[in-house]
Amino acid sequence: MLSGNSEDSPKARRWWTVGIWAVVTVLTLILAIQARNRQIHDLAAAHPVDINDFNRWLRMLPGFLHSHLAMRNDLWPMPPLTILLFSPFSLLSFPNAQFVWVLFKPLLLAVIFYCSLGIVRRAGGRVESLPLLLILLAWLWPVIGDMQEGQVNLLMLAPLAAGLYFAQSETAWGDLLAGGLIALATCIKVTPIIFLIYLLWRRRWRAAAALAIGVVFWLYLPLSLFVGWRQSFLWNQQYFHIMILPYVVHGAVQVPTGESIPSFLLRLLSRIPAFHTHHHGVTISYYVNVLNLSVPTSRLIIRLVLVGIGLGGLFWMRRRLPTLRCRRYVLEIGAIAAFMLWAEEWCWVPHYVTLIFTLMAAAMIATDQFSPRAAARRALAALAAAAFLMAMTSDVIKIFGPHAGNWGRTIDPALFAGILLVLAIMTTGYSHAAAIAPGQSVPQPPPQVAPPGRKVESPERS
Repeated sequence: MLSGNSEDSPKARRWWTVGIWAVVTVLTLILAIQARNRQIHDLAAAHPVDINDFNRWLRMLPGFLHSHLAMRNDLWPMPPLTILLFSPFSLLSFPNAQFVWVLFKPLLLAVIFYCSLGIVRRAGGRVESLPLLLILLAWLWPVIGDMQEGQVNLLMLAPLAAGLYFAQSETAWGDLLAGGLIALATCIKVTPIIFLIYLLWRRRWRAAAALAIGVVFWLYLPLSLFVGWRQSFLWNQQYFHIMILPYVVHGAVQVPTGESIPSFLLRLLSRIPAFHTHHHGVTISYYVNVLNLSVPTSRLIIRLVLVGIGLGGLFWMRRRLPTLRCRRYVLEIGAIAAFMLWAEEWCWVPHYVTLIFTLMAAAMIATDQFSPRAAARRALAALAAAAFLMAMTSDVIKIFGPHAGNWGRTIDPALFAGILLVLAIMTTGYSHAAAIAPGQSVPQPPPQVAPPGRKVESPERS
């Protein structure tokens, strides 16, 4: 198959590849036609509404491009660079723009998938047929959600995946390219900035510097060429005060119904409605809180939890990596990708396309000859659980009742899918030698010369 499993013949791998991309093509065409038809029907309605996020951005786009309107609220939640990236769609009618935007997604999917798989292969790992099938089953639902909602998660994820792949080249040009691509991802959606901390922690100074400089470049230069430096600065300043400052400085969780750790804990700690139902003009609110703390107290606890998880992750990554062409790199970026989702202020099922790195790491463990057998079983079980839990984020869950979708979002299966995968990653039990990919180019200490009459002790395997 695509995995490169030695038990799969080249002919079988070709057929699997053709089959998978045939399914992707058919599914994309169905979703593209569906989005176009929904948009046509909405425009013909007496009171049009936004059929998805992309529809809302299309309505806002002319005001930004022609009148340079200010960012006044969170209805445009992406950095201002995306105004420029979306500007070609202003030349199309709304239905055709929806159609083209969905058709563009398979190109992004190809970049993301093959870069993610390439990261595993560069580390000396592989992914066999069964784990890869579970990856596709788990990844299917957030991908469909991203297409239906017209979101930018795949647009952000493509340069991020390419950047993490090029970081493994560990050359000057590779570091610059990696930093520039991760910076581009950050300027499409701010959450990949977490990889700046990772590169600094791993002492990849050149890539970290390229990322930091690249963020400034992508935020200001392309936009300034079209709207001028002053307007570019104003939009970035407005975005910072609307989307960044309230969450980072004040810990405000704007979406208690979201699917991240802040949203989940806020529902449990404070008396905030988990969801509402409406019947014959009557609104019923449902609560799941186990405590009745004030919202400021809950926010403080949430920040402490996130800081604790982050510090625990840094402790787990305390060992030095001589090279990023190793299994440990795959595990670490998989855990970071999950934490990136957990810490988001705005997080929904379509955002979980980012879990591809976590899924690939678990699949590598399930396949790898160097992972302990118990760890391989845990990883395979986590992949199977993730495939089931992600299916529960779709309309499949409605088989359990009319309000099952609301309860599903409240229980948050996507969040727990990520948690199970990260637990499987962090309990792999690789020896340090195995994690650093046997056969890769790893610096070795110089041979010791024994004094006369003494025997050199062999270093212990860490």
